[in-house]
Amino acid sequence: MNIKKQMLIHKTAMLTLAAIVVHMLTSLGIVCSLLAILSVLDGNLNLSFLWLGIALFIDAIDGSLARKIGVSRFTPNINGLMMDSIVDFTNYILIPCLILSTVGFLISSLEVFLSALILVISLFSYSRISVSDVDFRYVGFPVAWNIVVVYLFILEMGQLANTLVILTFIILRFVPLKYVHPFRTKRLRMQTLAMTGLWFVSTGILCLNKTHTLGAHAFLFASSVLAVTTLYFCCLTLASGFEGRGAVGQQLPKPKAITNQTKQASCS
Repeated sequence: MNIKKQMLIHKTAMLTLAAIVVHMLTSLGIVCSLLAILSVLDGNLNLSFLWLGIALFIDAIDGSLARKIGVSRFTPNINGLMMDSIVDFTNYILIPCLILSTVGFLISSLEVFLSALILVISLFSYSRISVSDVDFRYVGFPVAWNIVVVYLFILEMGQLANTLVILTFIILRFVPLKYVHPFRTKRLRMQTLAMTGLWFVSTGILCLNKTHTLGAHAFLFASSVLAVTTLYFCCLTLASGFEGRGAVGQQLPKPKAITNQTKQASCS
């Protein structure tokens, strides 16, 4: 009996340690935030996107690890969802708004106004109790402004075009189309995971191309992959507009459904 009890204590201690490690992994995202902000202020956008990319990768894996371990059970005094939300709001919204308001992507007279508008809309979005349907698809654009800004960085469009893009996504926040969670949506899960991996690789290569000119073949490959993966996610979103009001289209019914998800990705 004592042996079983000791084994249980040892297992609990190891899982508690693992839960703490996962929380520490999540906390590294805020370190990336600081480094990204310093890079923006230093005028080094490429380095800033590198830190945001690392933070995005951390956010992509820490939730799965947290759910697998059950961090809320072994570290009950640490709210993993709150920690994750703080990091995500900083990296998904605050830093992109800093970029939009300082680096000349937008029409100068609208830089601060649009950035402030994004912040307010995103704050209300993060405060919503229910943000996704039963298949973890976000209802309305999930305020993932870090993704939008990296496209502006890669595509190098003019200020007017960039401003129109930002206005479009602000409007899309209020349009009830559904956006897949790249790691949690069950429908077409394997295809979505593959496309997400390819998207990471292609955007990384194209960002690197800003400071280290790549060969024509590498550039063409990355551009083609980015186009295909972007089209894939756009098609899934557009297809959601033709769905009926069945079970897949229902939102999560009560606050507890989200509150108990210790590490739900919170880009909306």
